[in-house]
Amino acid sequence: MAEWKNTEAILVTLGKMEIKEAPMPEPGDNDIVMQVEYVGICGSDIHGFQFEPFIPPRDPNQKIGLGREAAGRVVAVGKKVTKFRAGDRVNIEPGVPCGKCKYCLSGHYNICPDVDFLATQPNYRGALTNYIRHLADFTYKLPDNRAGGGKEIR
Repeated sequence: MAEWKNTEAILVTLGKMEIKEAPMPEPGDNDIVMQVEYVGICGSDIHGFQFEPFIPPRDPNQKIGLGREAAGRVVAVGKKVTKFRAGDRVNIEPGVPCGKCKYCLSGHYNICPDVDFLATQPNYRGALTNYIRHLADFTYKLPDNRAGGGKEIR
């Protein structure tokens, strides 16, 4: 992966983003690295771009990335990942819960108070990047064909 380059779009001031070089992510044991091909922009991203993130960072120098709904192709997998391989088409769930709180343990991980959600606190890691590392358990394989015989637009 060393020959690949990674960049990310960072909010530098309200209404202005810049594309900056970023380190190439390496997968942890339970991670995938995805080459991002599609990113959805939601109302929270627009609000953050125009006004400020809904939950502003505590540190005024915090780097802020936007974009959270993303899909692409797996380019690398961690040592313990068995359900994905390079080339798989995937999408990622933007929120990764802690897995330890009472909500996670009771199956309600969607209301985990310590969820690490893309493009928001605590790290404001956005999906507007070439490559992103993500936990494999919150990554989902997409079919290689289109339902109903539709054609992929490229």
